[in-house]
Amino acid sequence: MWCKKKSVIIKIISLTLITVLFIAINSSTSFAKILTINWNEIKFHVPNLSGDIQDGVYTISCAADTNYVLDIAWKSLDWGGNLQICRRNPGTNQKFYISYEGDGYYKIANISSALIIDVENSSKENGANIRQWEDNGADAQRWEIKQNDDGTYSFIAKCSGKALDVDGGIFEESRNVQQWDYIASDAQRFKLEPTEFLPDGIVSIKKATNYNISLDINNTSSKDGEKLQIWQTNESLAQRFYIYNLGNNEIRIRTVASGGFLTEEGTSNGSNVIQKGNGSTPASPSNTWEVGWNNGITFRNKESGLYLDIKDDSEKNGVKVQVREKDNTKSSQKFILNQEQFIKNGTYEIASALGTTLDLENGGSSWGTNILTWEKNNQNNQKFSITYTDSGYLITTVFGHALDVEDGSIKNGANVRQWEDNGATCQRWWPELLDGGYIRFKNAHSGKYLDVANSSAELGTNVQQYEGNDSKGQMWKLIPTNFSGWFSQNGAMYCVDPQTNQVVKNCTRVDPTKPDPAQYGSLYDFDAEGRATWHLPVVSDLPGGTGPSAPIPTLTGDQRQRTLQLALSRLGCPYELLQAPTGFVCDGLTAWSVTTATGIRFRGGTQVDDQDMSWQHVYIREHNGLQTDISQAKPGDIIFWGNPSNIENHGTYGSRHVSMFYHDDIMIHAAGTGLGVREGSITDEQNAFGDFIDFGSPYNDTSQCEIPHSMY
Repeated sequence: MWCKKKSVIIKIISLTLITVLFIAINSSTSFAKILTINWNEIKFHVPNLSGDIQDGVYTISCAADTNYVLDIAWKSLDWGGNLQICRRNPGTNQKFYISYEGDGYYKIANISSALIIDVENSSKENGANIRQWEDNGADAQRWEIKQNDDGTYSFIAKCSGKALDVDGGIFEESRNVQQWDYIASDAQRFKLEPTEFLPDGIVSIKKATNYNISLDINNTSSKDGEKLQIWQTNESLAQRFYIYNLGNNEIRIRTVASGGFLTEEGTSNGSNVIQKGNGSTPASPSNTWEVGWNNGITFRNKESGLYLDIKDDSEKNGVKVQVREKDNTKSSQKFILNQEQFIKNGTYEIASALGTTLDLENGGSSWGTNILTWEKNNQNNQKFSITYTDSGYLITTVFGHALDVEDGSIKNGANVRQWEDNGATCQRWWPELLDGGYIRFKNAHSGKYLDVANSSAELGTNVQQYEGNDSKGQMWKLIPTNFSGWFSQNGAMYCVDPQTNQVVKNCTRVDPTKPDPAQYGSLYDFDAEGRATWHLPVVSDLPGGTGPSAPIPTLTGDQRQRTLQLALSRLGCPYELLQAPTGFVCDGLTAWSVTTATGIRFRGGTQVDDQDMSWQHVYIREHNGLQTDISQAKPGDIIFWGNPSNIENHGTYGSRHVSMFYHDDIMIHAAGTGLGVREGSITDEQNAFGDFIDFGSPYNDTSQCEIPHSMY
């Protein structure tokens, strides 16, 4: 009892002394003059404790130029993804969920990644970078949202008392966001714009704690009632969904595989989720989902009140997706959504609902060759590359010519042919989702559709453009394929580069009689008929040898070959940070080799030889995509290692090592301290670096596959 009385007495005495001192300082005595304090110069940082900002989804725009908004660079889903400003777009990487955490501070999560806006390394320094990171409850991830006099907002980091700040106060594309002393400048003033979770459009739906796992329709089946499952992310049409926003954070989810809607099959725990119906199916409680947030997006079925859930919280291919009661402790009910291209860049056969396939007339290679339909024959003249551009998809034939509406006509019945790609909108096409797994292609110039004349199934029927209708002549399915082999056309020889799947015309053969293999011809082998094939670089191709004292080799061949030559030349270099070209850490080797060989800025961390493979992971995913079947890896591909399910250490969802695929079971990598740059077995060394995660290509080059002059 005495301790409590003593505490009260001490508090009374302290308050009395403070009051007397305050009166003395503000009196007219000489003592007051000596201790005069300018109260305007003393700043106390006391956050607003009321939590005035409502929890919800916001676009955060720059008050000085609202065309620019906060944005996660490269649409990164990885720890360390950089915060910047960019021109606004519908992307979920520009949407943030703000939630009040108490004591006047908020948490800001990116909708696209479910990661938290974070001051790098909890720095208290001006200029410290801002990024996204795993939610760890640190002060670096808690923000006071301070309202300025003009109604705008500034974000003050709890760890430093400094404000979110646009570098230099310059509003331009990809301008970095940092922290700086709070002065309420234009660089620190933002507007909060409440928005819906999801806009209408094509998305992929991934597990929030492992974006290598996606919701998927088995075999892209168009069967009504096909079950929803999970599968490793592969960007196929089986993993594409169309979001219909009904308002009030209610949505319907239509599958590209069938055109049906994700629907709960029953109203009890464990009921399946299936695709059901078609584009005409009306909204109902069973196919309507309420979108919420719980460290990831949640989907609550409006009929049963149960949540979209991955059975047993599994990450195995083929595990079903069900509905279950809410469970905040599991990651099985937490998802992220990414806006996606409708069609993954690649090579496809374009099959008509009439049973015929898009074809080049007589396999012609010249401009103006007509497009018609024919029976499927698996020839290159029935294979088309489809590539996304901002003005619509470019559809090119095996000869690299574009599907073109003749003379840019806007009339019904205008002919479709192949023509030189000149960037015109009459050569660009927008896909639209139809029922049964079909799509149709709308011309970006005329607004009319790719159409089989008179919807005829007769072989050789002309392909044209025509106004939209419900005929089978405008219904197409995409069948993934690849160009292949060697062939001749109109006196010219063509070959398909097996490394890039690109067709090369009239390449010139280098002279194999020249003595220096590093400069002449060593990168190609010739078969008995004189045909050239891609050659894997080997150490004997490098006259200067390998190791830290070896010169940079004279580079020849395509981007993959050049990159491998550089990596091979560094065998024996020590494991050292920022010592290229004499020493490397793991991502330093891949960064230096790719960047030097190709001119692509393929950095590690913040520079070419820093240690941070997350940037490389994001770059490959955004440019060429990642794959998980290591048997499909090509020489020069970049491999990522770690533990995909390790939630406590997933800089790239577990990635902690990176290597370069060489051939068979062999990779080239900077293996660690005392090991340096070496060749290693992918199988034998897996335990040292964790599980294989995925791999991909950073390259954008068309290899020059070669043929001898005698075959022209």
